[in-house]
Amino acid sequence: MTALLSIRELSKSYKQVKALQGFSCDLDVGIHALLGPNGSGKSTLMNLLTQNLEQDRGEILFKGESIDSLGSAYRARLGFMPQTAGVPAGFTLYEFLLYMACLKGISRKEAKSQAEKLMEAVELSDCKNRKVSTFSGGMKQRALLAQALLGEPDLLILDEPTAGLDPMQRLKVKNLLSAYGRKHCVLIATHIVSDVEGLASHLLLLKKGLLVAHGAPRDLKASLIGLFWDLPAPELLHSHSLVKHLPAGARVFSAEKPSPGAVPATPDLEDCYYYHFGEVSL
Repeated sequence: MTALLSIRELSKSYKQVKALQGFSCDLDVGIHALLGPNGSGKSTLMNLLTQNLEQDRGEILFKGESIDSLGSAYRARLGFMPQTAGVPAGFTLYEFLLYMACLKGISRKEAKSQAEKLMEAVELSDCKNRKVSTFSGGMKQRALLAQALLGEPDLLILDEPTAGLDPMQRLKVKNLLSAYGRKHCVLIATHIVSDVEGLASHLLLLKKGLLVAHGAPRDLKASLIGLFWDLPAPELLHSHSLVKHLPAGARVFSAEKPSPGAVPATPDLEDCYYYHFGEVSL
């Protein structure tokens, strides 16, 4: 069965910097999290998927067809939320959504209906006639999410969607995306593990332009069993790699049991992030 989005040997360089190197994966219905530190190539990949950049090598297929040949037909089924974006000066939220809907080829009547529903979904209905330039950072993030959802795209690409949101807003956005991902393909790029904990069904770990690991969160965590240990505070050993402090001790990384009081830890996503992106060695 053909995947919704197939990425094959995608590469992109900026002069001598290899931003993306032979990236390949298939994305289908569900929530996919692209994890990696700053400079790992996440933004480059998203700009290639949204056709804001042209790859050096490789291809991107949407439902089995090249997005280069599909052109506007592909972009019509794509929703993109950049981390930051300029909004035309003087636009109210409602005007901004109608403007973006027009660019997507949505009829005026349908655009009005969708704008109302999406403003309610991101809890900005009471700001309908406020200028977006007066919004706080978190409000602008939710406005950008609303425009990305116009037209109910098959493929939704989000760059740091919860940046600037308070804990309650973050939870509500995650719930909204969880529901959307049941019928659509969602790709979330972030370097914050908590953004995708319990949300993503598939993880893609990107480091210096290379896909270093991918799979279901439970499988990635299971692959690290035996490498992380919880120590009581008195036994914290400086000779082992500290992963994080715990209420009653600390978690360390070690290929062998580091001390008599060490207890095997159940790896979590933070441990996965540490293993793949921290300076560790076996």
